[in-house]
Amino acid sequence: MTAASPIVLLLLLIAVLVGALMVGVATGRIGDGIDLPARPRRTRRAKRSRDLR
Repeated sequence: MTAASPIVLLLLLIAVLVGALMVGVATGRIGDGIDLPARPRRTRRAKRSRDLR
């Protein structure tokens, strides 16, 4: 093993832990989770008459 191998393994372990933490936050298992913003309601347009088609 070279000297860089333990560093690479440590960085991979940190990346896995950060990824697992982000998934936990996003799914709501850790903290409040991530909610989508409320979508504004669209008003329905009146249907066009056949003369304008």
